[in-house]
Amino acid sequence: MSAIVGNEELGRRIRNLRAERHLTLKQVEESSGLSATHISEIERGHTSPTIGALTRIARALGRAASYFVEEQDLPDVAHLPRAGLEGFTGPCGTRVEPLTPGVPGSRLFAYRLTLEPDAAGPFLLAARETPGEALYFVRRGRVEAAFGCVRLTLEPGDAAQSRFSCDHALRAAGDAAEVIALLTHRVGEID
Repeated sequence: MSAIVGNEELGRRIRNLRAERHLTLKQVEESSGLSATHISEIERGHTSPTIGALTRIARALGRAASYFVEEQDLPDVAHLPRAGLEGFTGPCGTRVEPLTPGVPGSRLFAYRLTLEPDAAGPFLLAARETPGEALYFVRRGRVEAAFGCVRLTLEPGDAAQSRFSCDHALRAAGDAAEVIALLTHRVGEID
């Protein structure tokens, strides 16, 4: 869970975004319905806005309210280089290749899974008590998937989604298969 910034940082972010948008306090006042004096007090870190006031300021500045309070100040666009990310082969012969270091500010990770037909067992992610989900997209080959007691055969172009409240098992059905997995946890954190 990410921490919430203090009043001074919150005010700095509001002031900087207002300046980037070339907006005056009066313009934000008109868009938000809050007084320019109150907005100025918030920008200087002298007062803490209510959730409603923060939402109105965020809407006037064209951002989600979370931008102003989350500890990590994230850009609108981020380059996530793949360089330096090392893949590994799991115990059952599945090649696990990270595609990104993770989406900044979230718990979303992308992997390429290469499932071999003669593997000793399926690619397996055990159930966990903490919340989380996975989305699997089959790029090539056929995949036999089991999510708890639900069994699916996935063709190229098919996708399946499941929460981590049950085991996830994926196996190539026939030739080798390639699956793109979007997970809310790193693979090493799940196993």
